[in-house]
Amino acid sequence: MSGMYLKAVNTVKKYNMLFKGAKIVTGVSGGADSTALLLFLCSLKESYNLEIYAVHVHHGIRGEEADRDMRFVEDLCKKLNVECTVKHHDVVSISKEKGISEEEAGREVRYKDFREELEKRNADFIAVAHNMNDQAETVIMRLCRGSGLTGMAGIRPVRGNIIRPLIDCFRSEIEEYLEFNNQEYINDSTNFKEDYTRNRIRLNVLPYLSSQINSSAMENIAKSAVLLREEDDYINSLALEKLNEITVKKEKNSVSLNSEKLCRINPVLQRRIIRMGLLALKKDIKDISLNHVDSVLKIASKGGHIDMPSGFCADISCGILKLRLGKTQNHDFLYKLELDKPVFVKECGMYFLMTKNAEFLKEKHNYLYTKVFDCDKISINPEIRNRKNGDKIIINKNGGTKKLKDIFIDKKIPKDERDNIPVIVTGKDIVSVWGIRDSAYFMPGNNKENELFIHAWRKDYD
Repeated sequence: MSGMYLKAVNTVKKYNMLFKGAKIVTGVSGGADSTALLLFLCSLKESYNLEIYAVHVHHGIRGEEADRDMRFVEDLCKKLNVECTVKHHDVVSISKEKGISEEEAGREVRYKDFREELEKRNADFIAVAHNMNDQAETVIMRLCRGSGLTGMAGIRPVRGNIIRPLIDCFRSEIEEYLEFNNQEYINDSTNFKEDYTRNRIRLNVLPYLSSQINSSAMENIAKSAVLLREEDDYINSLALEKLNEITVKKEKNSVSLNSEKLCRINPVLQRRIIRMGLLALKKDIKDISLNHVDSVLKIASKGGHIDMPSGFCADISCGILKLRLGKTQNHDFLYKLELDKPVFVKECGMYFLMTKNAEFLKEKHNYLYTKVFDCDKISINPEIRNRKNGDKIIINKNGGTKKLKDIFIDKKIPKDERDNIPVIVTGKDIVSVWGIRDSAYFMPGNNKENELFIHAWRKDYD
């Protein structure tokens, strides 16, 4: 009995991948890995009373070679008495339409097809043929991309209803298993082209590590992934406990968290709590980067609002950080400024104080900014508000104006930050776009007695 078979059986038992009477949809490309997986599952068919359904995806890329692969899989399934469904796609067009690589587009359509077949067959599992070589390639690729612990944990043997019985097997063992069973397979010519990142790692990086650094490099990398996965799971369990502790309310499209309690938690857990909160709203958060998570945490401590990819947004009100999925709400705000009375603008997490005293409260606060304006020209009590469509500010002594929209574009201020920038106005005239641009008209003259000061400081300095 081959080494691959014994390893795969142990993997199935170790991770409880199968139960008797299970229905399995398995992807079969015709290559060595997927062919061995189909053969292995069929070997368990009687002992586990399995129902097996194969899916072959024709990517529409390699012409006659792809047609050959399709015929091979159809013949193999017929020989093994496995029902086979063939799906056709134009992956090149899909990749161009979505602006992603052909590799990523191919992966998306495959898993979409697998899930559709799973629902159609009312099946229990999707089986895919990732092995130990794939594991090592994935860890190296993610390391080079700067992944965190979760990414470095590599490919999980079980993820939801997706199982990987061959994950502990080397590709060489898979090929030996096929030879032992006198089973042919197809070699995909694209596997030997260095057009894809994974191929370059497979063809160049791993062989170099094995020959020049450590002959067991591939196995050691895969073992490290297992250790990292266990530690990742443990940290996730701690983060989940904390998430449950600080969750104030959970609705269909929003999760509300106690921001004060969140800010007291270790930053390692904070990041995971935010991602878990987003995952509770939508299972696909692959477009949410570390920068997005850090921006949400910044809002939790300093106030504000952020729009994120995939329809996510976050804002804070009355000490509650709300993670939301759906259309961005209206974030209009308006605060009146009165002489010598501090005003807290929660949307940007800042206090503002208008005063005639330049030294007012100077010892108590660390000011971010102090701005000076001509008091005589401010005839109406100033207000602090968000930007409005058509807003313009005077930019020179001749009265020339410029749209705020153009100023934001020139200064490369992200769109999701513009609505929370305080705009100080008197009547319809803009006095200052805080931290961005002040009106030339309201600049102070030579008369020191007519100076009006506006101080601003962050909430965390209070």
